[in-house]
Amino acid sequence: MNFDINIPAMVQFLEGLLKTPSPTGFTDMAVEYVKTHFAHLPFEMHTTPKGLLIGTWLGENDDIPRALTAHIDTLGAVVEEIKSNGRLKLSALGGWAPESVEGEGVTIFTGHDQTLRGSFLPITASAHAFSRRDKSAANSLDKMEVRIDTQTQTAAQTKALGIDVGDFVAFDPRVEIAESGFIRSRHLDDKAGVAVIYAALSALAAAGLRPTQTTTIHISNYEEVGHGAATGFPADLVELVAVDMAVVAPKQQSDEFSVTICAKDSRGPYDYRLRRHLEKLARENDLRYCNDVYKFYGSDGEAYWRAGADVQVGLIGPGVDASHHYERTHIDALDNSARLLAHYLLS
Repeated sequence: MNFDINIPAMVQFLEGLLKTPSPTGFTDMAVEYVKTHFAHLPFEMHTTPKGLLIGTWLGENDDIPRALTAHIDTLGAVVEEIKSNGRLKLSALGGWAPESVEGEGVTIFTGHDQTLRGSFLPITASAHAFSRRDKSAANSLDKMEVRIDTQTQTAAQTKALGIDVGDFVAFDPRVEIAESGFIRSRHLDDKAGVAVIYAALSALAAAGLRPTQTTTIHISNYEEVGHGAATGFPADLVELVAVDMAVVAPKQQSDEFSVTICAKDSRGPYDYRLRRHLEKLARENDLRYCNDVYKFYGSDGEAYWRAGADVQVGLIGPGVDASHHYERTHIDALDNSARLLAHYLLS
């Protein structure tokens, strides 16, 4: 069975999704973006009370029901305190280090459906006012603040802008797509995974194919805080493949051009039978792939396991360098990941 991955369409989808803010807990705009772009597929997507996006593509068979999951939520923050100088102290959403977003532009979403712009800076940002010793301490949220791009110098003035504690803050993605095929952006974790699912499903639909098994498509919205895919799957599910970024770093096998099949992460091994099946598919179809183990990583598949699910779980994804920082991948990794996913759906 032949199909083609539409790489330009996949990259265009990913770019638009990256530019749609979706810090954990504030994902409605991104969910609507995905729902709109999935509308050409032969099944309907709907949201659950939790905000998950779910659809079911009826397969040729339904004796081994499957599911794919990827998460749309990203690292971000909420306002923890409006400081006396009118600036904002943040509370983190997800596991990011302050230095990874030092100097980044931010968008503040107020409770009045307004947005304000600002920058995330160390309190000691001014080189002409603080010594190196002072500046070296700027590595915790207590030493960082948001400088709002509006005239405000007191807490009262900031509150008058409509800003309050609990308002969501999104970091700029700074998307750049190079002619060489590299894609640089924040939040490739895991919008790259959503794009891979989009491309695989679109390829099957364009070729007039459908999955061998009935398949649930599950886009979660709380993965970065540990419970994204804890719910939302059919009770008779047998196999779940999570699509998330693969760790590119020293001492890892993953790279920015391959699809990685994860054997184990910080929470334990993935299902051996499903992993071997994915490896076999990659070899048989001449895909560039590798296996890897991640020390500091957990996935939505494990969230479902920890919720009590009796299913086989596998994890694949495109290689992403500098995770939870200014990330980078290559279209080859997206292509290989989408192809493996499509072959899995047809197997």
